[in-house]
Amino acid sequence: PRGRRRGRGLDLNGAPLYPQRGTRSSRLPCRCDDRSMQSRQQSLAIVLLLLLSLSLFFLGPEDQSAAPSALSSDADEGEGEQEGSLLLAGEGSSTLHTPPPHSIDGEERIESVDSVCDLPEFAVGAPRPKIAIFVFAWRRLASLRRLVDSLLAAEYCGHTMPLTIMVDGGALAAVREYVRGVEWRHGPLRLVVADDGPAPVASLGIRGMWINCSSLASAGELRDDEHILPLEDDIEVSPYFYVYAKLALLRYAVSGEEGGGVPASGHAAGGLLGVSLYTPRLVELTMPRRRVDMQADLGTLPASAGGGVPHLYLQQLPCSWGSLFLPRPWLLFRAYMQARLEGAPGPLVPRSASNGWSTSWKKFMIELSHLSGGVFLYPSFPNQSSLSTNHLEKGEHIGGKKNKLTHRPIDFTVPLLLNLSDLRQLWPPQPLDALPVRDLFTRPTRRSELHARGIEAIAAHRGVWRSHAREAAAPALRLDRILERLLPATTAPR
Repeated sequence: PRGRRRGRGLDLNGAPLYPQRGTRSSRLPCRCDDRSMQSRQQSLAIVLLLLLSLSLFFLGPEDQSAAPSALSSDADEGEGEQEGSLLLAGEGSSTLHTPPPHSIDGEERIESVDSVCDLPEFAVGAPRPKIAIFVFAWRRLASLRRLVDSLLAAEYCGHTMPLTIMVDGGALAAVREYVRGVEWRHGPLRLVVADDGPAPVASLGIRGMWINCSSLASAGELRDDEHILPLEDDIEVSPYFYVYAKLALLRYAVSGEEGGGVPASGHAAGGLLGVSLYTPRLVELTMPRRRVDMQADLGTLPASAGGGVPHLYLQQLPCSWGSLFLPRPWLLFRAYMQARLEGAPGPLVPRSASNGWSTSWKKFMIELSHLSGGVFLYPSFPNQSSLSTNHLEKGEHIGGKKNKLTHRPIDFTVPLLLNLSDLRQLWPPQPLDALPVRDLFTRPTRRSELHARGIEAIAAHRGVWRSHAREAAAPALRLDRILERLLPATTAPR
């Protein structure tokens, strides 16, 4: 052990290894001939080697746990940072750090990543869906650094990945300075600062950043073949988020395969609206809210304790903590949300807590998925590992004055997927029609049922929307026309 001192020439029990000068080790005279002296010297060497080995084993190199992580953050990194680094009372820290590329399992990590990038889906001539990442920033510098570091550390297999960082008005000076120094080596980087430029805006708010990202004012009009990935700054992504997202898009969104693919235009035949990177632990639309374990819910847990089987499933609930939106549904969502913000009446989603949400953009996406019967693709990995996680830090909604709900990190912060073998088990995945389906409340259902409910809801509200559009003299507010563009032109899904 550290700090224990031993005398020279003593064994592990403290006894002399050989007689000291001027003393006797026994009643017999000491005969220190050459042979006995050589034997004692050999014994001493063996003991010294043993002591050295024990020291290396117990002490080892300097404790590395005390060294700060490259992605860890100090709570006092700038004024107002405590507001963005909430740790709820009674909960331990649930921060998860993403290691840099090729740091997991040494050479095995490198070989496994190379094997994925060598798959036909990542070949030079393979279809390459366009993905645009949008990061929202304001006053949480440490959170923003963690998110950007995780994006930098992700594996893109050499593909170009454009990144836009949107900074809301009134951001910390430290946040502005940081984003100007970001070195994005995976593709073009665009910085949009709300209160800079020829038409400054005091503050968009998180809802305003959601609706303005991908618009002409922020990053150029979204093309019909470009998928959008908005990320709030308290999110962190897995090193394999892009690998999962591209494989999912190729299988279910742009390949045209039987039972899952749709045309490259992004019109989600069958009602696919997007691909979630995150697996929820909480049913947030019921009161009281309840915990859910999708591995157990889907029946993919083995009989023995522990473990689990990776799986994919469909759910009507949109995800705000890392979700890739298909082009056509996203463009129509923007039109829908703009109409709602301009006064168009919206439907009440039966028995949904979202009806009472007053400031969340997600409320409008929930309405849209309810009316269209649309669904999102979700992952389900062992231990509820996900391709993104939410660190549940204080902001406009979490810990806000208008939000009286209790938010526990254990209900929202999930482990990041760091095991590539789990991801590989998903491919080739099942056809879209064969995947389990859950509704807004995580109840088992069928896509045909969701589709039928949407048709009924649209029919019930069509008269109200037409009347409002006439009174407002704004034909663009005809929500029924917006929804008809989103609903599949083909027959209802099964």
